[in-house]
Parts: sequence; C-alpha cells; structure tokens
Amino acid sequence: MRTIEVIVSALILNPRGEILLIRQPKWGDTWTLPGGHLKPGERLCDGARREGEEETGLVLTGHGLVDWGELIDADHPSRAFHFIYFDYVFSAESSDLRLDPHEIAEGVWVDPSEVLSYQLTPGYRRTLERYLASDAGPTDGRRGWTYRSEDRSG
Repeated sequence: MRTIEVIVSALILNPRGEILLIRQPKWGDTWTLPGGHLKPGERLCDGARREGEEETGLVLTGHGLVDWGELIDADHPSRAFHFIYFDYVFSAESSDLRLDPHEIAEGVWVDPSEVLSYQLTPGYRRTLERYLASDAGPTDGRRGWTYRSEDRSG
C-alpha cells in the first residue's frame, strides 16, 4: 500500500429519479459510482461534483453528504488500497451521458427499487443502502441534505 487516499464520489440522480451506476475497468465486473481522488486544496463536495461532471459530462447540482468511511484491501487483485471516502448525492439536469472512455466502460440509469440487485462494490452498496433508507430518497433527492457553495463545512 502506498498511502491513505481520500476518495470522493457522486451518487447522481437524473430528472426521473433514477440513479447512475458505472463500470470502470479497474474494478472489474462490479458497478460503482463516479468518483476519484480529492485534489489538494479542494473541498470534499466540490471534488465529488468535479469527478461526477468530468466522468459523465453531466451538469450537477449538489445536495450533500450521504456516507463516509474507509475501505482497506491489502490483497485486491488490481492493487492494494486504503481509502477514506466521502459520497455525495447530486441531481443532474439531464440523462444525456458523455462518459469519459478512459475511465468508464459503461453507464446505466437504474430505478432506485432495482439498484441493489446490481453487483456493487461493498462501499457503494453501503452508500446506496443508506441513501435509499434516508429521508432524501429515493423518490425526491431534493429533500434531506443541502449544500451551498458558501458553506465551509464540506
């Protein structure tokens, strides 16, 4: 393991309330959420939004933190890792994906009632379970968490 890495991810809802799942070659056949490494000096929510927008081509409106935690896998087949992660929920203005072909092999919009039937990475399964059980969703992602750009709590 090289170091502890800070990862931010975007749970993205389209205007119909569907959730975006993606496949990334580095994680094999499992489904994930768009996300990646936080840049130095970047706020958590801003990093999650940036990663979501870069990987999907969508314009995102932020809501707030859904889940956080850590994942450690010293024996992962692709590479050992120790992640501290922060997953945020966002709304997309449209469903028109422009996936980054260098990062994402496939993207699919999934009805919230079906999302847990997909083969998900363990951390994202937990995030989606928490989101689905929350007051914010799955039917109305605009309730619950809030985010304003002037809010320094991240």
